[in-house]
Amino acid sequence: MSGGERRGCELGAAIVLTLCSVLAAYSSAAAQSPLGYAQDSILVRFKELAPLQERAQAHALAGARVHRTFRVVRGLQAVKIPPGMRVREALELYRRHPAVLYAEPNWIFRTQTTPSDPGLGDLWGLNNTGQNGGVPGADIRALAAWDLTTGSRNVVVVVIDTGIDYTHPDLAANMFRNELDCSGNRTDDDGNGHADDCFGIDTVNGDSDPMDDNGHGTHVAGTIGAIGNNNVGVVGVNWAVRLMACKFLSSGGTGDLVGALGCLDYVTLMKSRGVNIVATSNSWSGGGFSQAMFDAIEAHLEQGILFVAAAANNASDNDTTAVYPAGYDLPNVISVAATTRTDGLAGFSDYGRRTVHLGARGRDRQYLSHEPVRDRQRDLDGDASRHRRGGPARRPESGPRLAGDQELDPRGG
Repeated sequence: MSGGERRGCELGAAIVLTLCSVLAAYSSAAAQSPLGYAQDSILVRFKELAPLQERAQAHALAGARVHRTFRVVRGLQAVKIPPGMRVREALELYRRHPAVLYAEPNWIFRTQTTPSDPGLGDLWGLNNTGQNGGVPGADIRALAAWDLTTGSRNVVVVVIDTGIDYTHPDLAANMFRNELDCSGNRTDDDGNGHADDCFGIDTVNGDSDPMDDNGHGTHVAGTIGAIGNNNVGVVGVNWAVRLMACKFLSSGGTGDLVGALGCLDYVTLMKSRGVNIVATSNSWSGGGFSQAMFDAIEAHLEQGILFVAAAANNASDNDTTAVYPAGYDLPNVISVAATTRTDGLAGFSDYGRRTVHLGARGRDRQYLSHEPVRDRQRDLDGDASRHRRGGPARRPESGPRLAGDQELDPRGG
C-alpha cells in the first residue's frame, strides 16, 4: 500500500471512529419521546413520470400548497395542509391519487442529551489509564492514532443538529467556509440558492446563519474537531477538520422531518459542487419510519457519504423496536451504542444484534462544554438503567478495522 493510500485509510478510520465516539458520548438515560408529527404539514413523493398537471391536481384535491421541493430525492415535496384538516385525512387523499408514490407524516425529532466536563485528564474515552475505576485501554486509542494522523483540512464533516457556534475560539479555525458567500452582502454570490451560507444553513429559520442557540450542536462539533495543540479548552479527536453546520433543531432541541431533509438536501448540493463531505453526524432521534428519509440517506450512499447516528437510549433491543434514524437498513448508516469506562455496554444504551453496529465510549464520558459564545462548563451526566447487552459489531467490509471500537457481548448480563 502506498503512503497516500495508507494515509487515506488512516483518515477514513479517524473520521468514522470520531463520529462513533461523538454519538455514543451524546447519549444519556433520557427516555425516548413518544412518536409525534407536525399537524400542519406532510411529505409527498410523486412518481418520476407523473405530469405536472397531475401533481397540481393532487395538491388541489387536498387543498394543500407546496412548502418545499427537495433535490436529494426526486419528486419529493413538503406540503402545508389546510387548517382543520387532519394529517390522517391528508395522507389518505394523497395516497389514493395515481400520481403519488407515497405520502407520510412530518415526523418530529429531538436531540440526545449531552454529558460534559472539562479537562483532558478526565477524557477517559481518549486515553483510559484506569482513572476513576476504569479499565486501562478502554478508550479509542487517541494518543496512538494522533501519532499516525491528527486529521485533515481537506475533509468535511456536516453536523446536522442545533447549529454550531462558529465564533468559538476552539472551533472557529476548523469551521468550513464557503468563501464566495462569506461577504455578508445578502447576495447569493456562488449561485447555490443560499445567500451568505458561509458556514452552512439554518432550516429552522429559513436562513443561512446556523449559529447554535441551544449548545448541543456545539458540544458535538467540539468532540469531532476542537482545535488541537492550541492551549485552548480541550482537543477534538480530529485536531484538523472542516466542520459544516446545518441547523434543523430549534433552541428547544426539537425539529421536524422537513428540516432534516432540508439539511440532507444541502449536503447533496454542496457535495455535487465539489465539497469533500465524507460524513454527517446525527445525534437526534424520534418519529417512525420515513421512506423519504430512507431515500435521502440512500442518495448519500451513492455520493459516498456516511450517515452516523446514535442508537438511542431506551435500554431496549433495536432489532425488536426500531429507532430512527439509526434504524435505516442501508450500508452507509452506522448505528452506535454507548459503552462504559469498564468496557461494558452502558445501562441506558440501546443494542441490537442486527441493527447496532459499533460500541463507543459513552457512559460517564466527560467533555468540555463548547457552549455558544461562553466557555462555561456543565455536567449533564444521566442515570443509567440496567439491561442486557446487545449484538456483535459490524464494520464496513471495505474499510480498515478501527482501533478502539468494540464488539458488544450478545450473551447478555
